[in-house]
Amino acid sequence: MLRSFRQVFKSNRTPMAAVMIVVLLGLVAYLAPTGGAISRDTVVARVYGHEVTMQELSDHMQELYQRYGKQASPEALKPFVQSQALRDLMNQKLMEELAERHHVVVTDEEVGARLRAFLRQYPMLLDTKGGLKPTAELKQIFQETGFNPALQERAIRSELLRTKLVQQSALQVPVDEAWIAQEHRLRNEKVAFQQVAVPVDASAIADPGDATLEGFYKAGGERFLQPPRRVIQFVAVDRAALGKDLDVDEAALKAAFEARKGDTTEFKARHILFKAEGDTQMQEATTKAQLLRQRLVKGLDFAKTAEEQSEDPSAKGNGGDLGWFTASKMVKPFSEAAAALKPGEISQPVRTQFGIHLIKLEGRREKKFEDVKAELAREISGSRFNSRAQERLEQIRKRANGGDLAAAAKSLGSPAQLSQPFSNEPSAQVEGLPELSQIAAEVFRMKVGDVSKPQAFPGRHLLFRVQEELPEAVPPFKEIRAKVLAAFRVEEARKQAVAKAQQALKTGGLQAVGPVTDQAAAPLSGMRDFVTHPGIRKALLETAVGQTTPVLWTQDGKLWVAKVTSREPAPALTFETRRSLIQDVQTTEAQKLLSAELQSLDQQGRLRPGFSSLWGHFGGIYVNTAAVSVQMED
Repeated sequence: MLRSFRQVFKSNRTPMAAVMIVVLLGLVAYLAPTGGAISRDTVVARVYGHEVTMQELSDHMQELYQRYGKQASPEALKPFVQSQALRDLMNQKLMEELAERHHVVVTDEEVGARLRAFLRQYPMLLDTKGGLKPTAELKQIFQETGFNPALQERAIRSELLRTKLVQQSALQVPVDEAWIAQEHRLRNEKVAFQQVAVPVDASAIADPGDATLEGFYKAGGERFLQPPRRVIQFVAVDRAALGKDLDVDEAALKAAFEARKGDTTEFKARHILFKAEGDTQMQEATTKAQLLRQRLVKGLDFAKTAEEQSEDPSAKGNGGDLGWFTASKMVKPFSEAAAALKPGEISQPVRTQFGIHLIKLEGRREKKFEDVKAELAREISGSRFNSRAQERLEQIRKRANGGDLAAAAKSLGSPAQLSQPFSNEPSAQVEGLPELSQIAAEVFRMKVGDVSKPQAFPGRHLLFRVQEELPEAVPPFKEIRAKVLAAFRVEEARKQAVAKAQQALKTGGLQAVGPVTDQAAAPLSGMRDFVTHPGIRKALLETAVGQTTPVLWTQDGKLWVAKVTSREPAPALTFETRRSLIQDVQTTEAQKLLSAELQSLDQQGRLRPGFSSLWGHFGGIYVNTAAVSVQMED
């Protein structure tokens, strides 16, 4: 493209220069990140050119809130819900991109037909002739019930895309006779057997010393090949580093107590809940609660009535007893209503986000300073620790200015340390860095030389810089001696266990190997532990009745051997069952292929997240972190 620009400029410099400047300015404006206030049209993510807007994210978050119910407040759930909603929408956009690449199209007519069929399931949406009510009436019902047809339409379109992609891929899966025969046996041939599965204790193998281990290490070749590893420079600030700065004196404790006087009153109450959503249900529940209150005021047993009528599941078995609580522990309308009561009084119906409540206050008490002194001290000290640790690490970060942390850290009394090399694996461990499992993914997302933001962990706060990346290689023996020893012990333990088991089979049969369990006759496809293990699956299919399988290893590292006691052959395949089986196998494989393609697209897109580049708009995956405060998982 730039070559074309140059040619144009050479041929007609003056008028075309002005045109190209305008074009380039427009391109820059298009590629520039969205700034300013966040609105419903703000792009929160872009997946290969497919945009996710703030409006789409908000709508899907509301949908997820409804799915999760009311077991927690929206604010408490927000980080999780926002992350899940964004991930769902980005997966949908990945599906759309894959569909475009495979030339798969879902028409509006197909979606409309599915949506109408979905709506016809609900009698309240139908007229007297069984058809859907007029659009104006449907909109009114949707508004009253909170149903969003646009969300349902999006879900239908996504499902149709997936179905068509799977169908297209399934036609390309070659299935031969041997595959069908084995699959037919797995699903329909019934096998009964006795089995032994015994654990092996590798820790019983003694350390043979460096000479033996080095020989084992050298013979292992690429067995000890390590993926790319990284070294980080990190600064940790714990409580000891801040010393007396965290001490809380009596005056501060009393000031905090006075400031929280409003939350030192505790209430003991019972309640009866009538669940409701929307104005119509709330009105019905209010009427029901008012009628019940009249009977309760006249002497009806509150606890017994809560057991029988409350729609709060926790009321069953405790008569609606909420125990002692402070105002901050309950939603505001509930706590205000409880605070206005005298012990023994029953409230008027109280509306909250959960429905309509009747509250009976049973007690009220004031916490004294001495009762909460220790709790306040822990809370204030913890708050000071968090804020001051973050302040110190932020100062180090600014002084380092993107470079080495050592000098800046030393000037503020918190030495920097270098970690041992580690890989981005769940099992990776580094001495002195217990937080590794929580930061490893971020470390490998960053570039060498990048500095993290201060991060809080239980007991200490951390700041780190990616110091270097070591390429894929077999590390020196001394560096991974512990890993070599662990592998040696496992191999030696397995050799000894197999030899012992084979000898036991010769002299005493299956019972001599270990405790025997019986597996009743059933198709292997119903035995997940065996079907997913190719060796065990093959052994159970090929071992004759009365014979013993080879000694194998289960996926969880147990020595396994079995004796087949009976086998009921699968019925002969008919034309219909063969066709159905082929379609099923092809569909299953197509779903695996589709998942793999989507995962590959996702990984490739994440390598090019640039929003302000042409590739970032059309060939990558971008998340607008200024608009959403979530950490996307790999």
